[in-house]
Amino acid sequence: MIERVGGAALRVYAAHRRRTLEGVARDAARIQEAALLDLVNAARGTTFGRSHRFEQVRSVADYQARTPLGDYLRFQPLWNRAINGERDLTWPGRPRYWVKTSGTTAGDKMIPVTSEAFRAHRKGGWDALLIAAERAGFEGVAGGPLLFLGGCATLKPVGQGCWVGDLSGLMVQDLPPGFRSRYSPGRAIASIPEWDQRIDAVAELVARQDLRLISGMPSWLLILFERVARARRAAGRPVSSLGECWENLGAIIHGGVSFAPYRATVEGWMGRPVEYVEVYPASEGFVGLQTERTGGLTLMLDYGIFYEFVPVEDLGRARPRRHTVADVELDRPYAVALTAPGGLWSYLLGDTIRFTTRDPLRLVITGRTRHFVNAFGENVIVEEIEQALVVACRRTGAEPGEFTVAPRYPSAGDARGGHDWLVEFRVPPRDRDAFVRDLDEALAALNTDYRTKRTLDVGMVAPQLLELPLGAFHRWMRENGKLGDQHKVPRVMNDRTIAATLLTEVRAAGRRGAGAPPAEARL
Repeated sequence: MIERVGGAALRVYAAHRRRTLEGVARDAARIQEAALLDLVNAARGTTFGRSHRFEQVRSVADYQARTPLGDYLRFQPLWNRAINGERDLTWPGRPRYWVKTSGTTAGDKMIPVTSEAFRAHRKGGWDALLIAAERAGFEGVAGGPLLFLGGCATLKPVGQGCWVGDLSGLMVQDLPPGFRSRYSPGRAIASIPEWDQRIDAVAELVARQDLRLISGMPSWLLILFERVARARRAAGRPVSSLGECWENLGAIIHGGVSFAPYRATVEGWMGRPVEYVEVYPASEGFVGLQTERTGGLTLMLDYGIFYEFVPVEDLGRARPRRHTVADVELDRPYAVALTAPGGLWSYLLGDTIRFTTRDPLRLVITGRTRHFVNAFGENVIVEEIEQALVVACRRTGAEPGEFTVAPRYPSAGDARGGHDWLVEFRVPPRDRDAFVRDLDEALAALNTDYRTKRTLDVGMVAPQLLELPLGAFHRWMRENGKLGDQHKVPRVMNDRTIAATLLTEVRAAGRRGAGAPPAEARL
């Protein structure tokens, strides 16, 4: 009975949201300007609003003339004052909750999450659930546990009467009543602070549950799947696939990192078709989700967030161009800036995207503004790294775990440098030399500058594969306090800081005779 009632309710609401989103797509520019003016009017009396003359803002152009683009370092002094007791700084009142997220310019960051921001995040979560249920079957999704593999639900006190935690942990604090009984792994397990212990406890639980939906970051989901398989074997109940373990599982919601390098491995674990829904839930705001099976992520325009898009080549200029949904171009790389309830004003997320379709606007995430390699004029971005890896894995039967790419600089013995690919393999390539050739050829096909530098080795030599033991990246993340939750391995960097540290730690572990634990057996 609960299954039928819950499924019927989801079906009605999904139909309503579909109609709403169709209307939003037809009137995107007006809805976005209205969202901006609502935010500006709400913050007119704040310190930030007064200093930027929000009382004079009547249009997007007025706002952009008074409010420059900014990043975390620009807002950090005001937010520190809010944490320590001051009110009405970048948003009316004083945020009680703060989300902690890792950053590339200022270390760990604390972003305010107001009640209005909570509503926007929750709306994105509901829309993702509705899309998944629409594809997988409303009654099926509503009929059992829904696993959300997120961060620790335990919050820590900070400043004067404030609390800080992971975004997914913050959202657990106020689950809708109809969702609480279906939420897995539950508050107790989600509150375990140590990531390894928490994921072991999750695996023990869900190995016995009739899961209907799973949500999480692909790289962490693979670790969970391995531990579920281990738990099933230890209990004397092995299965040939996790699709057999979870016979009613209908959908997997994923985000945080590109799914493409992991798709084949996830599909192998499932052993049967399930629906996949990609989401783009930044800590600063829920940006987009995959409303259709193909075509990229739909930019969600009715969450009370105003978006600006800066051509990547304009970053760092005194007067960068700032486009809105009214005038973006397809297939052009943009950096994303958002203005959101909670006191973020033209805040640069650090993500780069390109639009693939219009009406509705759909996008793909191409990387990070600070994650690229350009040591030799090749200017390779994350999207190209991931696409080349997918090609090489497909051609050689490999299945990757974590990976990163770094420049290898010229030395006394080699006048030309190249790229080092540091890769963990769950399944190694059949032919490692062929794998490297495939990487090289795929990047050359994707990137003209790389192809020019690689032609006759004129500017770069061939890439080098440095195969790391499975678990090396996770140990590095643990030692740096970034294991689990929403922390991610940078896919490419323009220096050797991460690569050098990883290689040093792997060599040290080898000398101690404490190499990485063997890859856990497949089912």
